[in-house]
Amino acid sequence: MKITDITRRAGRSLKQAKIRTFLTSMAISMGAFTIALSLAAGNGGRAFINDLIGSNIDPDTIYVQQQPKDETGDGVKKYDDQPTYDLGGGFSFVLLNDDDVTDIEGVENVTEVAPAYALVPKYIARDSVTDDKYELAVETYDKAVTLDYLAGGAPRSSELETVLPDKYLDALGFKNAEDAVGKTVVVAVASSNPLKEDLLLELVVSGVAKKSALDITGAEPLFMSVAAAKKGYNYANEGTPREDAYVALSVRVQDTSRVEGVKKSLQDKGYDAQTANDLLGPIFIFINVLQGVLIGFGALAIVTAIFGIINTQYISVLERTQQIGLMKALGMRRRDVGRLFMIEAAWIGLLGGTLGCIIAVGLAIAANPFIKEALEIDIALLQPEVWHSVLVVLALMLISVVAGILPARKAAKLDPIEALRTE
Repeated sequence: MKITDITRRAGRSLKQAKIRTFLTSMAISMGAFTIALSLAAGNGGRAFINDLIGSNIDPDTIYVQQQPKDETGDGVKKYDDQPTYDLGGGFSFVLLNDDDVTDIEGVENVTEVAPAYALVPKYIARDSVTDDKYELAVETYDKAVTLDYLAGGAPRSSELETVLPDKYLDALGFKNAEDAVGKTVVVAVASSNPLKEDLLLELVVSGVAKKSALDITGAEPLFMSVAAAKKGYNYANEGTPREDAYVALSVRVQDTSRVEGVKKSLQDKGYDAQTANDLLGPIFIFINVLQGVLIGFGALAIVTAIFGIINTQYISVLERTQQIGLMKALGMRRRDVGRLFMIEAAWIGLLGGTLGCIIAVGLAIAANPFIKEALEIDIALLQPEVWHSVLVVLALMLISVVAGILPARKAAKLDPIEALRTE
């Protein structure tokens, strides 16, 4: 018999047992749904991170630190008087200094090197230190990071200026973002010398910004100009090895095509050089792991469905024993009988896979607007792709055919005389 004839006969056989076919297909569709939805979520998550990087960080920037030092080993450690920054857990890295800046500026295609200071202030207040005081986090302003300003703009690197997070407006007594621009705030910095008084940095507010999309910690830091961060940091570390040292350097490259080359050159010099993609790499790993876990659940559902297909096909063989005997008596070959049941299994895989993918795509389209509104983002976090769905359906058809091999072999081996005698 021709494959087309066998395929049509297989379809008619499944129609005669609609409920059983539907229930078996539903078991497969649950696995297809889970896998298709996890693939869509993985696509959306990666697209979101790429958009986050592209819209918030200059791709021509490399972030440089000294290589971390692992101090977790046993035994006596040799003393090193180089200033370090403690990461906790026995890990720290050597701070950078002006010699490193000069060294990096000499690398080909580097256009600018800006320091980042590890400043930990005590509090922020309004013009007078008698006003209420509030805790805060501080970062050195980096031109590579794009901020969403409500008013004003970036601080000048040579002036004592800062970008104020909008969450401090009410606390510091500003009417709105525009009212804060040009006004002064006071940031207190404690010295490492307990006998010295706190340094009160009077900073002019150059701009007010919303929470950065890159701020996954929720700290919403104050972005100080380089001059302000340097003054506060050096006061806090005056007379210590950490004075005039940097926790990191922001290195601007001539253009994006040369970033990887400059990164390699810096690594060859012994620096820990990372692009924005490198820094957010753990998030990509998390997305991939989460996607793998969800696909694993889908695979478990499919494994369960395989036994359903085998059971369904075995029952079908038993119910149609006389029919199989008649087909063989009329000249149908054993190979064609086997193909008939394997194609029936393929039909079940096609129906289940298609149904699961359609439900997954429909849910993604329906859920994206609510996800965007809840997370206040502009990009869809569920992004199904047609080729993913096609691949899932084809894979499930293949799995279903494999599951139908044993029942198909049983049907093909039936003796036509004995089969016709079966009640």
